[in-house]
Amino acid sequence: MQIEKCGICRKLSAALQTCRLCKRRVCEEHFKHPEGMCALCYSRLSSATQTKEETFMSATALKLFFLGLCLMFAGVIVLFIAAALQGNTNASGALIIFIGPFPIILGAGPQAFFAILLAVVLTIFGFVVFFWLRKTKA
Repeated sequence: MQIEKCGICRKLSAALQTCRLCKRRVCEEHFKHPEGMCALCYSRLSSATQTKEETFMSATALKLFFLGLCLMFAGVIVLFIAAALQGNTNASGALIIFIGPFPIILGAGPQAFFAILLAVVLTIFGFVVFFWLRKTKA
């Protein structure tokens, strides 16, 4: 049995394992058995994988945001075209704009009260879902 120094901690050890990536001979303390690699290669590989996953998640969130924005814009365009083609001016609508924590609520038309009520309920639902998802993620 040959005694050698660990490639990481430099301690003498009789039972050294060889990393499958860098071929460094390391002691049992610095060898990750299921992966078959040393602690340095394992940490480098896991940090690279973690960065790739974070980039993927942020890119996915950004794509979903722009998809939602485009769908809302398309919906508004469809409503304008439908109102123009129908020629009926009995349309009602509501709008909620947030500037910081302060809402600005606008409504027009004969059914404005119900449109505003629906907009407020949907806004509250949106806040609840936002905070619920934020809590479960952290």
